[in-house]
Amino acid sequence: LAEEQHERMLEEKARKWQSLQSKRYGDKRKFGYVEAQKEDLPAEHLRKIIKDHGDMTSKKFRHDKRVYLGALKYVPHAVFKLLENMPMPWEQVRNVQVLYHITGAITFVNEVPKCIEPVFIAQWGTMWIMMRREKRDRRHFRRMRFPPFDDEEPPLDYGDNLLDVEPLEAVQMELDEEE
Repeated sequence: LAEEQHERMLEEKARKWQSLQSKRYGDKRKFGYVEAQKEDLPAEHLRKIIKDHGDMTSKKFRHDKRVYLGALKYVPHAVFKLLENMPMPWEQVRNVQVLYHITGAITFVNEVPKCIEPVFIAQWGTMWIMMRREKRDRRHFRRMRFPPFDDEEPPLDYGDNLLDVEPLEAVQMELDEEE
């Protein structure tokens, strides 16, 4: 009899544990709604949305104006995420995940760069030395004139002007065999 009680108690504990784990690791629910996993779309999809929404004076966008005005408050965060994920001088290209509104109102870089601090500081120290040498030799440095674009000039389209251009080589320090 004591053995049967012990077995029933163990089964009850196992059932409770199982239900707790299924709640803990099940689908995330927010107020009864299961958030669906979104598929990653190709970069061309986003480029097309941006290209289509380049000129907002068209009448077909008059209903979206509230969405665009509402998105303005998130622009500082979008710029922050963009700057945070810019390719570093020692990287030739950096591909990132992007999250965007279906109307094209705002786009966020959906990644957090991960690098331990001592490595990051060492990489920037190396870049500082290399860029100082580069500036001294003046091979690739050119002074930029501001403003780079005129107000009447339409913005450059990435797909037309920059997509086919090969990125510059990453900055790397040439080390001797002894170093």
